[in-house]
Amino acid sequence: MSDLLRELGPLALASRLKRLSDRLYRDMSRVYGELDLDMEARWFPVLFLLSRGGQAAVTEIGERVKMTHPAIHQIAGAMSEAGLLVSEVDGDDQRKRLLSLSPKGLEVARRLEPVWDALRAEILDLFGDSEPCLLSRLNQFEQDLDDAELYERMNRRLGGSHGFAATGE
Repeated sequence: MSDLLRELGPLALASRLKRLSDRLYRDMSRVYGELDLDMEARWFPVLFLLSRGGQAAVTEIGERVKMTHPAIHQIAGAMSEAGLLVSEVDGDDQRKRLLSLSPKGLEVARRLEPVWDALRAEILDLFGDSEPCLLSRLNQFEQDLDDAELYERMNRRLGGSHGFAATGE
């Protein structure tokens, strides 16, 4: 059976990346489960960052991993429920919440080190010789979108500030 998203090429890029992301998250969550780790793949950036940096504010985590404040709050809430995070109010700014790994979170991070090494090696094997080129291009793609969002680019392509209205979108 054919794969419509592949056939659509660049038109379905977001759908293909989402599909790939879901697949990788699912597989890594299965790996974590098989290792009896109370961990979800989507928690990885927060757990990794805190395992390296000790303590960070929600806003700082969001900026570092380029995720929205609500997304970080959602992940932090789930990790707290799993007993991996502790949260405290910043003594200097009562509005700021500081997150750090709990003893359980530190243990999970320690146990994940060899898993992350294996994952890195497996991803590099999957990329083969294209790894530096693919990751470099992905980095450039993200930088280009940081410079001008797809919305802005589409608005220009469709005729400027009234481009969307003119096309009925």
